[in-house]
Amino acid sequence: MKIIDFLGRGRENATRADVLAAQLETTPRGLRRQIMQAREQGETILYSPGGHGGYFLPSDDPETAQQEMSAFYHVQAARCKHGLAAIAPVARKLGIPIGQLNFDEADNV
Repeated sequence: MKIIDFLGRGRENATRADVLAAQLETTPRGLRRQIMQAREQGETILYSPGGHGGYFLPSDDPETAQQEMSAFYHVQAARCKHGLAAIAPVARKLGIPIGQLNFDEADNV
């Protein structure tokens, strides 16, 4: 079974990470790896933070799905922006121009 087989549609059907990891018989790290692999294969897996948050697929309703995807996009974009701001001083000290960061090779630094 694929990870998307364990996910509900719409934010109201979000599954917490710990519950999803248990269902998939994996660790939190393994869960994140499976989610990233599914996303790399084109799956739209959304996440909503907070007490009632978790992972889910976009709603079947096109308008609601658009809102859910937009909310996810903006949260992730803000995280990326803050992450880039965090590494920018280090990149400057290493002589790496910010516009030339290669995230595929980040694990090799």
